[in-house]
Amino acid sequence: MQNTFEFIEQLKTASTLADVKELLNRLLEIIEYDYFLIGLIMPQSITRSDVLILDNYPQSWRQYYDDTGLVKVDPIVRYSMDNYLPIIWSHLEKDARYSKQELQVIKKAHEAGLQSGFSIPFHNNLGEFGMISFALKNQQSDSVTKFNRALPLVQLIVPALQDALKRIDSKTSISDTTLTKRETECLTWAAEGKSSWEISKILCCSERTVLFHLQNAGAKLNANNRYQTISKAIISGALNLSV
Repeated sequence: MQNTFEFIEQLKTASTLADVKELLNRLLEIIEYDYFLIGLIMPQSITRSDVLILDNYPQSWRQYYDDTGLVKVDPIVRYSMDNYLPIIWSHLEKDARYSKQELQVIKKAHEAGLQSGFSIPFHNNLGEFGMISFALKNQQSDSVTKFNRALPLVQLIVPALQDALKRIDSKTSISDTTLTKRETECLTWAAEGKSSWEISKILCCSERTVLFHLQNAGAKLNANNRYQTISKAIISGALNLSV
């Protein structure tokens, strides 16, 4: 357990993707797996997302996977988009909900050297979606035992891993944007469909003041208009409409 806490502390101070990759390679030694892959989709606006892939999978498999667009029919990706619990890949092969074309992806992965493995999906309320997978290059009779040993440790480090990746990504994103109280109020009412004039009456200020705050918020978020400002504020977490 001590090693787990040390690992999490090191993730907290990781400053580059190379740091994270080095830590994940060390994790492989601890859980006795051969390969890892983490995929993370981080929305930057309603229509644009950043995709991060960090892995040590066989390069030939990754190249084939990307060139043939297997992500569109990968049952592991499909499962991870709709679920939160970990999944052993072999369990998907027995699931009638997946087509032969989808299950063929797992078969091809076996042929490429990924004989067995498991994945853990993760989601958050800002629309981020991702998963982390671990694989063995040799078919082993104790693969389920290995999974049961590895899972508690991996589940403990996943939140710290998400935080590290988000922190590193935020160096070039809008996720750390802070809006003032007045900017937040104006954007909240704008998100409700109120006009600048209506917002001015609600907040007891001039329409010009409302426009000033909306323009400031847009500048902070690098948005071109009111609607893009609203979407970027929500996606980045700068505006939380549930509060």
